[in-house]
Amino acid sequence: MRKILFVDDDQKVIQELKGMLHPMRYEWDMEFAGSGKDALKSMEKSSFDVVVSDMDMPEIDGVKLLDIVMERYPATVRIMHSENSDRAMTMRSVECTHQFLMKPCDVEIMKYTIERTYKLQNLLRNETLVKTVTGIKDLPCLPKLYGLILKEMQSPEASLKKVGEIISQDVSMSTKILKLVNSAFFGLPQRITDPQQATVYLGIETLKALVLSIHVFSSFTKKAEFLEFSLEEMWRHNLMVGRLARDIARAELAERNVAEEALIAGILHDIGKLILLKVPDQYKEVMNFIEKTGSDFVEAEYVVMKTSHAELGAYLLGLWGIPDSIVEIVAFHHEPSKLIENVFTTLSNHSDKTVDKTKPTGGILKSRSTKKFLKGLTALTAVHVANALVMQKDCTPDTTTFPYVDMLYLRTLNLADKLPEWVECYSNLMQ
Repeated sequence: MRKILFVDDDQKVIQELKGMLHPMRYEWDMEFAGSGKDALKSMEKSSFDVVVSDMDMPEIDGVKLLDIVMERYPATVRIMHSENSDRAMTMRSVECTHQFLMKPCDVEIMKYTIERTYKLQNLLRNETLVKTVTGIKDLPCLPKLYGLILKEMQSPEASLKKVGEIISQDVSMSTKILKLVNSAFFGLPQRITDPQQATVYLGIETLKALVLSIHVFSSFTKKAEFLEFSLEEMWRHNLMVGRLARDIARAELAERNVAEEALIAGILHDIGKLILLKVPDQYKEVMNFIEKTGSDFVEAEYVVMKTSHAELGAYLLGLWGIPDSIVEIVAFHHEPSKLIENVFTTLSNHSDKTVDKTKPTGGILKSRSTKKFLKGLTALTAVHVANALVMQKDCTPDTTTFPYVDMLYLRTLNLADKLPEWVECYSNLMQ
């Protein structure tokens, strides 16, 4: 049973939370605190899986509270629940918060967010995964340039011009970004000649993803050559998946932020494969298993290491403080049904005491919450399908078998009939 602490100095809000979350008492052990100080006292007496805190509170506000929780109890999931829309305050909370919920928050959305965030963080605390990553002495660090861009965007007088100037100071990075921006991958209407133009056309988030990718790839050159691993091939694959994921999102008329998130996550989705190069013995064992059995790469990873590059990549991005929305896509890009099955089973089981346990009947995860929370195309869906189609390689409009697509996931979301349209996107990209 998950133990969750809700913190708010408004007693009316506390009473509302108690009332609307009453049905979850069979799944969650809940406590409520009226101040940051009371919350910390409760945490000294007992451990909590999740803390959901208001932002505007006297003495210890929500940001300070979650900062302390992050330092003292790093395994605890931290969620901000506030009506404060002040940009400076919100930016302060970014580093210490896993998720942000705006007041008033629908009860189903709150339950879904808590379950989903907990599931991701729990995945990243997997003992095998942590043991593998912590055993690597020279994990790549967050590039300095990325930190400078982030710092600039958090300043009150942030501007795209300044971001462009920051990138210009790194000649090597500027050259690589301009070369990529002017390639067929982005298909921009005019030639881009300086980083400031690139920032305007691509957007800050996409540019940050490129900075991360280029930095990480360049730090693995020697190791890849030693293990006969093709960085160029992987780089092309990542870019193609990012582009196709964005095209799929646009074809479904998804919101602009969904298309951008799909592009970014697509570019970063296989970054965990590079971490495998830091454990060469395990990497060789994985490749030997594939050669002997003919299994696919992910299957071999789980047999040999009990984890995969998807979780490894998500763990690294999590360490770097990349937004959970991207980390989540990277973690589940091969098997997205792993994310939704436990989340929706929990919500369906406990939103009403009389509801029977959810079971995957007829190849579909039954839940009243599925349509509500994953209505339409999400960035995770776009990246998963794009990666599956690019891996398959020979897709045409007549293709009926998709070995890498999580059909359970698509059927659950009533999106399986969209595959032919997405294959068309793939065909257009390959022309």
